Amino acid sequence: MKQACGDIFARTDILRIFAEPFSYNAASCRVLEKAGFQFEGLLRNNAVKNGKILDMKMYARLR
Repeated sequence: MKQACGDIFARTDILRIFAEPFSYNAASCRVLEKAGFQFEGLLRNNAVKNGKILDMKMYARLR
C-alpha cells in the first residue's frame, strides 16, 4: 500500500488519499498507519452494516 500511494502521488496531481475503515477493525487501521496514513478523527454513526449502526475512522495520507 505504501508503494502504491507513492506511485499515485508521483504520477498524478492527487493531493490526498483517504480511507474509512470500521472503528472495530484494528488490523485495517494498523495497515494504514504503517503505510503512512494519519488518523484524522472518528466518524460516529457513519455506516449501517447488517442492520447495525457503526462508527468509522478517517485516515488520510497527504502528498
